[in-house]
Amino acid sequence: MLNIKFPALYCPFPSAINQYAEAAGKHSLKWVRSFNLVIDESAYQSLRATKFHVLAARCYPHACLEALEVACDYLVWIFIADDQFEEAGTTKQTELLQELHARLLDILKGAELTDFDTSVQIALLDIRLRLQQLPHATSELMLRFVENMTAYFEGVLWEVLNHLQGSVPDLATYMKIRPFTSAVFIYCNLIQIVDRIALPPEVIEHPTVKRLELATNNVSTWANDIFSLQKEVGEGQTHNLVVVLQHEYQISVQEAVERAAEIHDAEVRTFIELSAQLPSFGAQIDAELQRYISGLRSWMRGCLDWYLETGRYCLTETGEILEIRDWTANLSRDSQFSQP
Repeated sequence: MLNIKFPALYCPFPSAINQYAEAAGKHSLKWVRSFNLVIDESAYQSLRATKFHVLAARCYPHACLEALEVACDYLVWIFIADDQFEEAGTTKQTELLQELHARLLDILKGAELTDFDTSVQIALLDIRLRLQQLPHATSELMLRFVENMTAYFEGVLWEVLNHLQGSVPDLATYMKIRPFTSAVFIYCNLIQIVDRIALPPEVIEHPTVKRLELATNNVSTWANDIFSLQKEVGEGQTHNLVVVLQHEYQISVQEAVERAAEIHDAEVRTFIELSAQLPSFGAQIDAELQRYISGLRSWMRGCLDWYLETGRYCLTETGEILEIRDWTANLSRDSQFSQP
C-alpha cells in the first residue's frame, strides 16, 4: 500500500454555485428513476453520494432551473453510460460497443425510438428533446453537440482497445487523445446553450478560443486524473496522467502525482495568459465572448470544488489519497496503441 500526498492545485477562479442546485438534484434523482437508469438500491444511493447536481450547479452557476436540470441530467447520463461502455470493454464486446455508439448518435441526429432501445438510449432522446427546447439551442450548437459526442465515442473506443491490450499509452499519445475521452468539449458546448450565449462561428472557431477550450478540457481532465487515481488503479485502468507519467519517466507514484499537478498548474496559467490576448470582435460580441470565457472558468473551478465534495473519490480532509497499490510491476513496457 502507498500513501500519496495530494498537492494543492492552482485554480485562482472564484467559486460559485447555482441557486437551483438542490432543486436540480431532486429532479435528476427522480429522472434517473423514471428511466430505470439505476435499479439497484445500493447503486442509487451511491449515485446520490456522488452529488452530480453539485457538479452541474458549480459548473453552470448562472443557468436557469430548466437549463440546469437538463445539464445535470446529461452529466448523470454520461457517467452511467460510461460505466456501460467500460463494461463492454472489459467483456471484450467492442463490436457491441460500436453498435451502441452508432445508435446513440442516430438518436441525437433525430432517429425515432424502436422496441429494441434500452433505458440509456431512451433517456438520451429525452435529453436531446429538452435541449432543443432551450432558447439558445440553435441547429448549429446542436450539430456541434453531436460532433463532440462522436469524438467522445471515438476516444472511448480507443481507451477500450488499449485496455484490452494491457498497455499504458506514451505521454504524447495520451496528451493528444485524452481531451476526447473526457467529454469536456461537450460540456463547453453546453455552456453556450444553458447560459444563452450567442457567438458566431468565426469567433467560436478562432484559434485562441479553441485553445482556451482545450486548456479548460486539460485542466479539468488532469485534475480528474489526480483525484480519481485510487479509483482507476483499483479498476485496473491505465488511462490516467499520473500512471502515464510514472510509466514514461520511471519515477515514483508520488513524483508522478507532483509532476501531474505541475502540468495542471502550467495549463491554468496558459489559460489566464490567452484569455488576456483575445482579439476584439466588436463590443456586443466581445461581451458575449467574455461571458463564455467566464463559463470556462466556472467549469474548471466547479470541477475542482466538486472533486473535494463528492463521494466518488476517497480523499481525506488533508488531501491524502489512501490505499493506492503499487501497480508498476503489472504494466506492459510495450506501448503500442491504435489510433481512433
